[in-house]
Amino acid sequence: MIPHWLPSPLTFSGAQILVDYEKLYLVFRNDFIDNEPIIVEGDYVILNNNIDKSSGGLYTYGFTHLVTIGEDSRSIDYDRACKLNWVRPILENYKQPEVLAFWSLHPKGKTLYLWLKDYDFVVILRKMESARERQSDNQKIIITAYCVRPSERRKFQKRYDNAIEIIP
Repeated sequence: MIPHWLPSPLTFSGAQILVDYEKLYLVFRNDFIDNEPIIVEGDYVILNNNIDKSSGGLYTYGFTHLVTIGEDSRSIDYDRACKLNWVRPILENYKQPEVLAFWSLHPKGKTLYLWLKDYDFVVILRKMESARERQSDNQKIIITAYCVRPSERRKFQKRYDNAIEIIP
């Protein structure tokens, strides 16, 4: 059974991508721009506000990396996009028993995984490590959130088993 704090996934027809992007951006704007800031482990969660050129200059990386897939060229990933409205509740409820919250070392910095294991979804945050960023209260940044494919479950379990810190 889905946790009471987790909303139902969004639905899309997939027939009109621009309409779908607009719907997604309204959810994103409500959850991350117009709403109160989110605090995780004592630090503010912030987003990458740089414009993502692959979106035609319409959206920031903070938005596109939550709803699209790809390296150089990104396209909407409906499995990920329909759970955009899960990201904020997971951040706000990361200490709930349904969320496996753990720190792992990554070449780009200390990384926090918020893994909703039973629902194959993860939100990933990374400590901001540059000197300028450390001066601003060492805020975290949302790197991404996505559906964990069955082939990736073992990888996430291994990360969890080798975590440098597990958040109870």
